[in-house]
Amino acid sequence: MGKGYFKRVLGMCKTWELVYWWILRLLMIGGIILRLVKADELGMYQPMQMSANLLGMFAFEICQAFPKNTFPRYFSAYFQNITILGFFLASFGGAFLNFYYIIPAYDKALHLFGCMEAVFISYELVCAMQLRDKVKVPAKYVTLAAFGIAFVFAAGWELFEFTFDQWFGGDAQHWSLELAIKEAGGLENLFMLIPLEPERLEARFAIMDTMEDAICNAIGAVIMYLILRKKPYRHMGDNNINKIIEEELAKNTKENTIA
Repeated sequence: MGKGYFKRVLGMCKTWELVYWWILRLLMIGGIILRLVKADELGMYQPMQMSANLLGMFAFEICQAFPKNTFPRYFSAYFQNITILGFFLASFGGAFLNFYYIIPAYDKALHLFGCMEAVFISYELVCAMQLRDKVKVPAKYVTLAAFGIAFVFAAGWELFEFTFDQWFGGDAQHWSLELAIKEAGGLENLFMLIPLEPERLEARFAIMDTMEDAICNAIGAVIMYLILRKKPYRHMGDNNINKIIEEELAKNTKENTIA
């Protein structure tokens, strides 16, 4: 982790951020423990899913454990305020509280928010790479890159769900209509963005669920891209990283000239 790891992490975030992060983390940990103690017909599926999401809720701290010359070290604490909420809503809200089935379209709304989040994370990622390499890039190119990277994240999530289902017995992609109905507590609780005829439901359910997710991902990505295109907050005012990089380069040039 390097010398002064905890001091550096604490120095980069605000008190209210720490409180906010740990409230959500403790709720998640409590949910995992409760699911382990009160095991149901889903077995280890929910605790494993929630544990994977809990790890993601420490993204900022994990980034700060990377070597100094790597771009994850340049992520701001600010990005975790958004990412931690996404993990919490997906796992604690969706799986533990069963909002996927209690609230109609919860899963689809979460996919839309999730890809908005992916564009936001990608924007922070490109900014971190700029700061590490001290390279000035116009905001419009950074936001476009973030838009493209977000689709890599979206595809990666679907790959994660497939892997989890294939080798760990999950049903994240709803490959099993029977298991989905069991989780939902009845066929009437399944929500389909694009309705299917009853006679085609079993054959098409899995692919329809995945493709509806992909549609919501695309919509969410476009929305956040347009927001950042209009207001690239890390390329504006005092937070303009291009200006910060320019000042650092000028300072280094001056010091080298004097030396």
